Amino acid sequence: MKPNNDRPLSLLEQEQLEHLVRTTPVAWALSTMGALVCYLQFRSEPGSGALDLWFFTFCTVSAARLAAALWWRSAGRAQPPSAAHARAWLASTVIHAVQWGWLPLVLMQPGSAQAESILHITLVAVAMGGAVRLPGFPRVLIAHVVLVLGPLLLRDLVLADGYLALMVVMVFLIGVYTLVSGRNQARSLREIEAQRRRNGELIAALQRENARSEAALRVVEQASAARTRFFAAANHDLRQPLHALSLLSQTLLERRPGQDIEPIARHIGSCVDGMTQVIDDLLEITRLDIGGSRPQWSVFALDELVEACCRPHSPLARAKGLALHIRVPGTAVQSDRSLVARVIGNLVSNAIRYTPTGAVTVRAEVHEDGVLLAVEDTGVGIAAAHLPRIFDEFFQVGNAERDRRQGLGLGLSTVKRLSDLLGLRVTVRSTPGQGSCFTITLPLAPATMVPGTAPGSSPIAEVPIPRRRVLVVEDDADARTALAGLLRSWDCETETAADTDGGLRCVNEGFRPDVLVVDLRLPGGASGIDAVRQLRSAVGEALPALIVTGDAGSEHVDRAREAGLPTLVKPVRPLRLRAFLTQAFAQTADAPAPP
Repeated sequence: MKPNNDRPLSLLEQEQLEHLVRTTPVAWALSTMGALVCYLQFRSEPGSGALDLWFFTFCTVSAARLAAALWWRSAGRAQPPSAAHARAWLASTVIHAVQWGWLPLVLMQPGSAQAESILHITLVAVAMGGAVRLPGFPRVLIAHVVLVLGPLLLRDLVLADGYLALMVVMVFLIGVYTLVSGRNQARSLREIEAQRRRNGELIAALQRENARSEAALRVVEQASAARTRFFAAANHDLRQPLHALSLLSQTLLERRPGQDIEPIARHIGSCVDGMTQVIDDLLEITRLDIGGSRPQWSVFALDELVEACCRPHSPLARAKGLALHIRVPGTAVQSDRSLVARVIGNLVSNAIRYTPTGAVTVRAEVHEDGVLLAVEDTGVGIAAAHLPRIFDEFFQVGNAERDRRQGLGLGLSTVKRLSDLLGLRVTVRSTPGQGSCFTITLPLAPATMVPGTAPGSSPIAEVPIPRRRVLVVEDDADARTALAGLLRSWDCETETAADTDGGLRCVNEGFRPDVLVVDLRLPGGASGIDAVRQLRSAVGEALPALIVTGDAGSEHVDRAREAGLPTLVKPVRPLRLRAFLTQAFAQTADAPAPP
């Protein structure tokens, strides 16, 4: 492992350097004692004139290294050692090795056998001690061993008497052993470092996985808490009208003779509408959450769509004294027409609801990257603290008592989900007391595509319901009785049946219906779709037919729509039923009325 100017020291290199510095006092003491012994042993030998200079230089450098080591240890090193520290300290180690290698060159006259033994043992011990302290820096280790033992081997070869020849062999073998041992230690340290790095990467990966798991757990907990709030609010908004219905029904049972029941009936209708709205919105939110709604991309004129979306809200705006302005150019956009219509309708409805005075404006600006559609109002506005939550289900500012006349708090949540589904960016800015502005960005239609007229974009002519014949096939007795009663109140001649066989029996007995209203699920697992086919075959005519069902979002509903049968989900709103009958009777206007 070699320190590099371009990188910080690895953790293992830092540890090895700190170990080297930490063991310097002990190594200094032993080394100085060895130097002193050699000095004293050879001082009286011939040819030792330069020995005093060597010993003085050796002690000076050793004292400087000792002082640096003691300072290092006392300073407590707040920062880990750097590559510069390593280079400086390893350079001093090499200088120390050069000093030991200088000693045999000073002593070029052979000494006594005892002196020669002490010299060789000391230098071999110094070389092997370096191998113990320098395995983290293999190149410095090699330099240390070579610089300490190399001059000794050269000296012995030059002097080359019998005793020193034997010492050459012994010193060479010890030097080779020391280098091999140091290389093995260096390899082991590299493996330890690699294992540490792998362990560190594994720990980091586990930490990232734990962080992801904790984040996912937080998301699940937040979703669970949101679902709890969602169903708590839904439970409240369903129980309120149900409670009112219970009281109103008892009021009807105990009404006094001559008491006007019209207000009670209106209240019952209002409660049913409220429950239906909650159920419809809940189903819509659920379908969007599970991916049940899929965009049907088309090109359409934005101005026509906005006018169609605003038209149903105009009476309410006029009733509140609000101006409803539409400032949308004739621009073609590409998206899902019906889903965009629901987004615009919800935004306009929300703006009218929270605007007591002033105006609601729907405007559009064409840019290179799309059409910016804005719904602005001069209403109550939204405080900045509430803006992050306005797209949450059932969240309403200033409606803690959950007054249904102020909406259910699902409109903006539906807007957000539909916009995400269509890839539309929704933004909002608002000032309390001055109003709000919601914007969505729609993609422009390609220049080569011309918008066509969407199905059903032109209003259906209102045709008064004449005295027509309706056959109802419904297995639930209460629903069958209620539906027949409503149809008869509209002056329709109505026959009912509990299953397909009952419906066929009515036809065979001479009742020729103009319209069929059939439940999707019939007794015995029978399908209302098959019932419509059989009844049409019995009559010999493709009669207008309506499927009613409580299975919102099931594959049976999809099959009915694929068969071209309009479908209404229970509880069926009377206005929607009447709209269907109006259209159906318009198609059969030439049929003879019953006598």
